[in-house]
Amino acid sequence: MDSFFAQLPPGKEDKPLLFGMGPLTYDFHDIDGLYFMLDRRLSGCLLLMWAKPMNPNVRGKVIFEGKEISKWVLTSMKEMNGMWILGVPLRGHVTEYSRAYQLHVEGFVDVDGNEMNPQDFVINSIERVEPQEEHKERERIAEQIAEEGIVLLKNKDKILPLQSGITWNLFGKGVHQFRNGAVGAGKINPRYSCNFIEAVGDSSEYEVNEELLEFYGCDEDWIPGEEILQRAKQKQDMAVMFLSRAAGENMDNSSAKGEYYLSADEEKLLKKLGEIFSKVIVILNVGYPIDTTFAETYDVDALVYCGYGGMLGGKALLSVLSGKVNPSGKLPDTWAKDYFDIPASRNFYDCVDKPRLAADTKLYVDTCYEEDIYVGYRYFTTFEKETAYPFGYGLSYTTFSMIPSKVQFDGEELQLCVKVKNTGDREGKEVLQVYIGKPDGEMEKPERELVYFEKTKELQPGEEQILKVKVPKKHMVSYSEKDAAYILEAGEYKVYVGNSVNAPYCESFFLEKFQKIKQVKNRMVPETEFVRLSKFAKEETYPTGRLSGVQNEKNTFKPYALRSCFEAKFEAKTLAEKITYSDVKKDTSKAEAFTAQLTLEELARISVCASAGWGMEGIGEAGKLYAVEGYELPAMPVSDGNSGVNLRITNIGLPSSVTLCATFNQELSKQAGKVIGEEARKLGIPLILAPGMNIHRNPLNGRQPEYFSEDPYLAGKMAGLYCQGMEETGTASCIKHLLANNCETSRKRNNSIISERAIREIYFRAFEYAMEVHMPASVMTAYNACNGVPTAADEELLQGLLREENGFTGFIMTDWTTYDTVDVASMVQAGNCWITPGSMDDTYTTQIVEGVKNGTIKLERLQENVTSIIRSIARFV
Repeated sequence: MDSFFAQLPPGKEDKPLLFGMGPLTYDFHDIDGLYFMLDRRLSGCLLLMWAKPMNPNVRGKVIFEGKEISKWVLTSMKEMNGMWILGVPLRGHVTEYSRAYQLHVEGFVDVDGNEMNPQDFVINSIERVEPQEEHKERERIAEQIAEEGIVLLKNKDKILPLQSGITWNLFGKGVHQFRNGAVGAGKINPRYSCNFIEAVGDSSEYEVNEELLEFYGCDEDWIPGEEILQRAKQKQDMAVMFLSRAAGENMDNSSAKGEYYLSADEEKLLKKLGEIFSKVIVILNVGYPIDTTFAETYDVDALVYCGYGGMLGGKALLSVLSGKVNPSGKLPDTWAKDYFDIPASRNFYDCVDKPRLAADTKLYVDTCYEEDIYVGYRYFTTFEKETAYPFGYGLSYTTFSMIPSKVQFDGEELQLCVKVKNTGDREGKEVLQVYIGKPDGEMEKPERELVYFEKTKELQPGEEQILKVKVPKKHMVSYSEKDAAYILEAGEYKVYVGNSVNAPYCESFFLEKFQKIKQVKNRMVPETEFVRLSKFAKEETYPTGRLSGVQNEKNTFKPYALRSCFEAKFEAKTLAEKITYSDVKKDTSKAEAFTAQLTLEELARISVCASAGWGMEGIGEAGKLYAVEGYELPAMPVSDGNSGVNLRITNIGLPSSVTLCATFNQELSKQAGKVIGEEARKLGIPLILAPGMNIHRNPLNGRQPEYFSEDPYLAGKMAGLYCQGMEETGTASCIKHLLANNCETSRKRNNSIISERAIREIYFRAFEYAMEVHMPASVMTAYNACNGVPTAADEELLQGLLREENGFTGFIMTDWTTYDTVDVASMVQAGNCWITPGSMDDTYTTQIVEGVKNGTIKLERLQENVTSIIRSIARFV
């Protein structure tokens, strides 16, 4: 790129020149594009770059295939060193494989007043890629996850499944905006993809209304003309409207119309469809819960939530709508009737009426968790608040009965058997959900909490399956801040058994005495006093939001709140013979001896990642280990990848994590990890920075689709199985982001203020459940602070909760560029073993060396950290 600019003649009179960012190829499956996460206006755009700064006040012309496009974007991007770009929106215009399109640009003027010479470009669409036999099994799993992650929310008069032979009248800009994944770290780069239009087109059983497809090339939710509507009705008296929403890293969503709520155009179109067609179906191709009251307002006949279904999401959706596959997904989140029914809405930065703050925004923000333990269904069931659709809910084309029996608590675990029977006329799967209602004592409790779930096999009509339930008492505890312990209070424990959070009461068991299950120490206690939501004083304690929002007077997290220090122990001595990485690979007990022989500078160098491969020189890897010479150390490249291997090399594209979670299928979650692990090994990536498993505290969190659920047990269980599947392939996993990374708004400068009880019962609890299933190779800390200390610099979190209490022995890494707001030495001393993405020079290593010399970092802690890295990667590299 630099050589290109060097060839350009200098001078104010030079006319602006426009050129492509690599091959001018447009992928119509990549709905939002790489740069959407930096500027939402660039959604669906092909990007061209200017050789000179441009005048944004002069409108040029962009003509595509002879038609003028008006919604182009002219802007400079600070992330690209202020480069001026032209974003040309091609979504809906480019819809065919292997075709060349003509683009003409003219009339744009630079800041010196020079008008460009008209330029013409040839834009190529992608080539069609056919499935390959070698990928067949992994892609089958991708398709199954997409199928089982689809949730049927409404099915009036059993309109679904649809018979073969129909013509699909598809409405809304969502027709061409069928999203297969999130943006940012959760983005997928699949070998090929199949949207819904293609799935219908590939089927011999159906036809699609081509006139409507062409109309919605406008990429707007406009109402077609009356003649088009009548012709559509003659073809089929049924309309299918697609509602799609983008989501992902770097920016949160808002409660604005067009995001959480329907836009005015969506409302008008839906109303019109109800007036014209006798049947209306709405597809929710969204990554987060949105307002669904429209389903009743406009008497929608069927409502289907398909989430982000990955590379085969379109095919999976058609299979469910046609009845080839019976829907069996359940909601991993509560869908409120209104956004402002969610108590966390009072303390979430909602940009509906103020600027949207990106992750790197320089403003400091406080987020107070006044709702405390009442997250998701814990609030809605306890406070008897009506929902649109409850947690765990999902319809089927058949019916099931659940009969529990043999309920007993032997003092150590709850046991029961549940007979699940298919009482309908179609084969299908059902999800058993068991909840516990704990007694109020010194501490108040939620009305119920999920303690067990299991999906049945596919049951034929009349077929039964007996599920044996075992719930250990450690899964029924509450955290007492007074006792600094996990406890069971005396009293009645109610058991609820069913297929959603509204499961009916089954039976009770009683504890005669208070039990202390696990004694710990109070950690990460908030310094800020705040009122916590209580069911015994609903109005007086309901969140106010007074302590949350932008803190204009702050420009640092310092001084950090006080935390306990933990002694570092490293007693290994340098041996006479040199220990190489190969020696550790053969015998991991030699990891300490390996570390003992390293110089301070070498210890620091291994502790700092050797930069990311996101530039021209890399393949998109997030970073790699610095291979210090003389020890045979491997490079160990790592990659993002909740739903695929996030490189510029095509690979698998699984559904997003929330869609995976909606399957409630534990074996599928393990298979998902296995699939990504296998693909990663094939690409030479030994460690995947996944799964992301933060709690869905608020649906507007931009990374909602990357995470699993609002419930810590469901999220932790599914994430742990994902890790287990991945690591069984020989690929290391990394659970993230520890802790309370529940928004993208100014995430590097966001301080989460949370009670210790909520940390231990909700936010850290998810990580605890995951580690109980499978101990991952690594953990990534979060950008944010929690109760006054950045998580990456919090010894009580890393040395206390993570290592001492939960026995984690892997290595801990920072999130990428955490050092923008957190001191490197404090992160190393807290226990961060790997500072990312780092650099090849001594910018960050010097800070570690100086930290040891001035006593900020204990040498023993640095040696512990490096030993953790070496021991962990020896298992996988």
